[in-house]
Amino acid sequence: MKSKNLKTHFDRNVFLTFLVLFCIGLILISFKINTKVDCSNADFKVISNSFTTEDLIEFKSTDGSGVEWQWSFGDNTETKFQSNVAHQFNKPGTYKISLKQNGQCEVEKEVVITEKKILISPELIPNIILPRNVRVGDEVVFSNDSHFANSWQWSFGETLNIDGTNKEEKYTFKTPGEKTILLIVNGDRRHEAKQRITVLEKKERDRRPIRATTAYDPIERVLDQSIPESLPEQDPEPVANTEPEVEKIVVSSDDIKQKLVGYASRNIDDRAIRAYFCYSSIPVFNKSGERHTINQLFNEIRDKKIEINNIKLVKNNKTGCVVSMTIDMKIKKGLFSKTF
Repeated sequence: MKSKNLKTHFDRNVFLTFLVLFCIGLILISFKINTKVDCSNADFKVISNSFTTEDLIEFKSTDGSGVEWQWSFGDNTETKFQSNVAHQFNKPGTYKISLKQNGQCEVEKEVVITEKKILISPELIPNIILPRNVRVGDEVVFSNDSHFANSWQWSFGETLNIDGTNKEEKYTFKTPGEKTILLIVNGDRRHEAKQRITVLEKKERDRRPIRATTAYDPIERVLDQSIPESLPEQDPEPVANTEPEVEKIVVSSDDIKQKLVGYASRNIDDRAIRAYFCYSSIPVFNKSGERHTINQLFNEIRDKKIEINNIKLVKNNKTGCVVSMTIDMKIKKGLFSKTF
């Protein structure tokens, strides 16, 4: 009897223990399945027009299932805990951005930060008034008519020194060739102006001696004898001013826009555009203020479709020719486009 009771009691406990453990296992498995986080959609966007030390860059989580966010920017700054955050980097370099979402899902991306851009304003580039061609030995007058200028530094391309510090300077070239005229106003080297001038060889004068002669023309002798000794004085006839007037160039932003479109499609060559410039290679600025040469612009748009939003011209007040221009333009090639 005793052995039978023992056996029955033992079997019941084993069964109950097994049943309890089985239920606990099911509960744990179910809890683990239900608490598992789906990380397949975890991601974030980096939003900024540029990446420099002066820009405030936005970081935005794109996973709608997120409830917790932890941002690290790789520059030893404090962690941020919102879904959308903005951050500014103080030093240039490559930074690893990390987002830990819902405590488990982690995404990393790199951003490259550069130095603050030095923008150039075309309105602050001084205008140089000068002739195009001069000769060795001739005194040339250079002047500036910029209303914002308070101080001037002139260099006329023959020495490494400053050749003048006045608004108007006179200079005599000693050697022939193409010279670069440099003007800095208000000590601002970022907005220095450069123009080229061609110095021609000195013109040799006719040094043959002029010989005096005592020969008289018989007709002149007769006329001299017929002229009375005294005649009433007459006012001299005014001498006409033979100095040719400078024909002012008339060109608008729309004119340059049409010319550039025609050049891009090979309907015209670059000479049709350069005819409006004060000198062959003027500076061209994009929307961000970055400086380029006109040749770089021509190379960029040749055989491409261009979309010009705006052109701003800086002209010489006296001649009307273009000194520089700022252009807001998109260049298209196939399915892709870029901003100049």
